[in-house]
Amino acid sequence: MLRRLGPLALVALLALAPAAGAAKKKTVKLAPKGATTLALSEGAAAALQSLDIAVAPLAPARAGGAGIAFPITAGKLDAKTYAGQIKHVGGLSLTRGSTRVDLRNFIINVDSAPDLTARVGDARVSILDLDLSGAKISKSGRRLTIAGVKATLTDDAAGALNSAFGTDAFKEGLEIGTATVSGRAAKRR
Repeated sequence: MLRRLGPLALVALLALAPAAGAAKKKTVKLAPKGATTLALSEGAAAALQSLDIAVAPLAPARAGGAGIAFPITAGKLDAKTYAGQIKHVGGLSLTRGSTRVDLRNFIINVDSAPDLTARVGDARVSILDLDLSGAKISKSGRRLTIAGVKATLTDDAAGALNSAFGTDAFKEGLEIGTATVSGRAAKRR
């Protein structure tokens, strides 16, 4: 089954999610298998390179031809709307000289304002806004793929990175890349 969610369809689905909760709510639990892969945009890669900021995956995340893959540890999504959370392990390290910013243990939140949060030091911070308007969702057996999710920098993340690296180059809305979630539903017991 292949579906494409437009912005109005996504808003309508999310608006109906609380009403659906009144009845028995069916959820999809993701097994600790699969990954979310972020393909860095050319603009973001060029901006980081021009600032001499190196980006590296934090284990067990891995870089590959399709981008950086962050292993999924768990997830719970509404079976109809796919609203919910997807948790990951690993992360990204941004380094320039002696300055290093580690972003760890990402959580994707699919709600009325989809975003990706990361553990930064002792705090959890929203670092990416997620645009699901062009997302393509496919499901085959227990395999679930959500592709074409555009990721842009949040205002808080831009401010923190500008402060850490002594620049004003990071702006809210900077396109970071495109994400693809490829997970597997846990077996029902």
